[in-house]
Amino acid sequence: MRCLIASLLLMAPAVLPAVDKTATIGLNVEVLPACQAGSSGGSGASFGTLDFGTHLRLDNLVTLVGQPDAGALRVNCQQNIPYRVLINAGYSGTTSNRQMVGPGSAVVSYNLYTGADYATVWDNSTGVSATGNGQDQWLAIYARVPAQNAPPPGSYSDTLTVTVSW
Repeated sequence: MRCLIASLLLMAPAVLPAVDKTATIGLNVEVLPACQAGSSGGSGASFGTLDFGTHLRLDNLVTLVGQPDAGALRVNCQQNIPYRVLINAGYSGTTSNRQMVGPGSAVVSYNLYTGADYATVWDNSTGVSATGNGQDQWLAIYARVPAQNAPPPGSYSDTLTVTVSW
């Protein structure tokens, strides 16, 4: 029997202590100060359209306030990132007297403002400055068509370039 036990012990696998090896792995991430701008969500390159509607005459002042996806500007910057939004003069006119162009190169004057008091023109040098909060921030555009002589009937339009810098 002793022989049997000795044989069994020899046949049993050797129990070795577990060996652990450790090593390190490096991880890096760089978070850049960044902003997104455009239509709601993503990085869309459009802010929608400011539509003054249909009018028979322009002998009265017409005002409009941009809303999300209809002319308001969506900016989403990381927390505490300062940014500035500029709007150029468009295809015609200047930032102090923008113009929509229609049939036969006729124009309708209009302008954009930074506030509801329509006192400060939204231009391409000062613009509007704010600080990111990590959420969508909607900047309303206050638009105005001043009373003016009726232009020829037709559709009038302009295209503006909005620049967001941070």
